[in-house]
Amino acid sequence: MTKSDWHYPRRDFAKKVYGLLANGPIQGASIFGPRRTGKTHFLTHDLAPLAEEKGHRVVYASLWQTLGSPLAILLYEFDRALGAGSFLDRAKSVAGGIAPKFKIRTPDGATEMEIDLSRLKGEVPEQHLLLLDQYCEWLARDRKPAFLLFDEFQELEKWENARPMVAALRTSLDKRTDGLVAVFSGSSEVGLQQVFSERDAPFFRFAIPLDLPTLTDAFVDHQLKVFRVASRSKIERAKALEVFHQFKSNPMLFQRWLMKIAIHPNMSDSDAFSTVHAEFAEEFGFNRIWLGLSRTQRIMARMLASRTEHIYGRKGADFISDLTGEYRPSKSALQAAVGLLTRRGIVDKWNDEWRIADPLFETWINGRPTSDF
Repeated sequence: MTKSDWHYPRRDFAKKVYGLLANGPIQGASIFGPRRTGKTHFLTHDLAPLAEEKGHRVVYASLWQTLGSPLAILLYEFDRALGAGSFLDRAKSVAGGIAPKFKIRTPDGATEMEIDLSRLKGEVPEQHLLLLDQYCEWLARDRKPAFLLFDEFQELEKWENARPMVAALRTSLDKRTDGLVAVFSGSSEVGLQQVFSERDAPFFRFAIPLDLPTLTDAFVDHQLKVFRVASRSKIERAKALEVFHQFKSNPMLFQRWLMKIAIHPNMSDSDAFSTVHAEFAEEFGFNRIWLGLSRTQRIMARMLASRTEHIYGRKGADFISDLTGEYRPSKSALQAAVGLLTRRGIVDKWNDEWRIADPLFETWINGRPTSDF
């Protein structure tokens, strides 16, 4: 039994994405899915191994944490992809930390230069943009295009010096339509739209949008099968399905619940459920975030977490009255609250509807007592 046994493979979706990029007319695809619902695992455990199995080079780069410069991450991962070892070997080795420095040949091949990732901040030197293009040239293969997997790509919008690098990356891809294909994942629909839908964006209309499929009951069946082998105990399928749906089909919460039951077999389902929520709240700092919000911002967060319709209309007003009694913030105050929550990454827009960006935080907010409002 290994950690990978717990991974639920989304083979059909992986084959679909692979086929579109390897054999279809498109060069890019963007995949949207809420936070902590399996996007990264899909890229690293489903799509990447499939592409590598078919003979493609694979590069994976997460832009969630960038050492102050997304370019540093791209150069580092591009360089590693050209070296020896499989994609999974590289994925395992990076867990030990990113090497702060590495040596590469300059674009003209004449000399060797040392790159210090910790110092690649601020404005991007033109020499490094040329180096990015050179790496794309080295990676490109016309018959077997390299797969470039960019995780949380919308984070580039938060980097004030990103424009030159993003434009250079788009140019490098455009120059190699047969040799490079790209997948851009994101947990912010608004952020991905800014990258791919705004007319002045460098990646305007570069990628076709795809949604990460929601996990079905088959995921629960898979988890229960692995659970039986790992713990030598059994959970009733009906009970597991009920908990899974209470967790709104979130894989992380459900897996943590299974582990809690395995460690504490006498714990009640409700206690295990509450304990899992409390642990995640502590791990992700939900209390700290909550304490940093004003009363109006909390009210708006609760209204969005409850999926209330017409938040600025009668239904929104009724919701606030039921929640608070007498307190009635103005429409402008509510709009300002949405703006702040959006800027802080707490709220995002999905299918033209404002939502709490993190499903775990959404559930936590819905469980707050009325005294918080």
